[in-house]
Amino acid sequence: MNTTRARRTAALLTAAAVLAAACGGDDDTAESPTTVVTTGSTTLVTAVESVETTVVPVVEPVVTTVAPSTAATEPDEPGESVDDLIAASQAEDPTLVVYGNLNDQMWEGVIAAFAEQYPWVQIEWFDLGGVEAFQRYLSESATGVASADLIIASEATGWLDLVDRGEVLPYVDASLAELPDFARQAPGVYALAVDPMIAVYNQHLVAPDDQPDTLAGIAELAGSLPGSLGTVEVENSQAYLANYGFVTAGGDDAWSTLAALAPFTKAESGSGALLGKALSGEYPAVFFVSGSLRALIDNPDEAAGDVLDYKYLVDATPLVPRGMGVTATANSPAAAKLFVNFMLSPTGAGIACANGLTPYRSDVECGFGYQAIVDQVGADNVILVNYSADAEAQRDAVQARWNETFGR
Repeated sequence: MNTTRARRTAALLTAAAVLAAACGGDDDTAESPTTVVTTGSTTLVTAVESVETTVVPVVEPVVTTVAPSTAATEPDEPGESVDDLIAASQAEDPTLVVYGNLNDQMWEGVIAAFAEQYPWVQIEWFDLGGVEAFQRYLSESATGVASADLIIASEATGWLDLVDRGEVLPYVDASLAELPDFARQAPGVYALAVDPMIAVYNQHLVAPDDQPDTLAGIAELAGSLPGSLGTVEVENSQAYLANYGFVTAGGDDAWSTLAALAPFTKAESGSGALLGKALSGEYPAVFFVSGSLRALIDNPDEAAGDVLDYKYLVDATPLVPRGMGVTATANSPAAAKLFVNFMLSPTGAGIACANGLTPYRSDVECGFGYQAIVDQVGADNVILVNYSADAEAQRDAVQARWNETFGR
């Protein structure tokens, strides 16, 4: 390895560590320093300059859903007026506190765009994994300590528990009628994005023409690869939902595919180690990795694309909603609702796309978007894993069978 390549590899390993929280779904991470935004920014998009967004005619794809939420239906009451929310936000505490697990790089464009539109709102956010975010909020609110106004996480169980406790405001957004049913996962809980689980290849070890576009194909190739496969352990919240969706939709055939992968697969507790080993070549291929990694691979200013490729798998592309909701004890509820409304808008969807998230508005074209994934794998092959009580009811059984299958 020459000096230039060594430096680029070191930079890639650092980037993988930085993206660990976003790509790992709900890894429990330590609290990061707060980031306060007080003004807008002229640099609204930093992650992927090559992704463009345009408004297109509405096209509603047909997809396979797993345990759809009964709450995600046509609103039976009008959404709250954005003008009223603006007025209320100008009269309340100007600090909007957010608990979530997106890293600085992914948040930069989102926060800057929101700050430009609503400059009187100061966003203070804490980088917390889903489980930690909910636990911290419940602990703080129970003791009367000021806590999060808004939570963003992919932790379905945590969201449904919070709703059952009455700790999520049943906010009805004004744009809800423009969105697909799955936009509202539970009363007051909206999908900021729907994160696809993807396969990632080290293209120096698996040439582009040899990279399978099915999980079954990866299993067939595994024995000939120079190293192990990698995946995230099923105890990870996002990884559990991905596996739950895959086996619920695919039944015995899905379990057979996992059994074929198992002898060649090592499971990691989080994405930092997983992605670092893919970059170094220890893992020539990894599967069921968060699509957040796409921004790193596709960004022409990053070196990851020199090493890594990714694919949506035709037989295994679960999409996990990244939920956002306003807490019942919010000090700045109007500002929090404005943030939800902004991210559900066409402008917010475009900003989400440009920063590596997966928007789902059918009137916004995005190379990372929901419709683009449907176009690649086929409408019947997308597995949208909605938040539901069934996912939690099946957790112990699915995790036990997964761990037995993978010899853990």
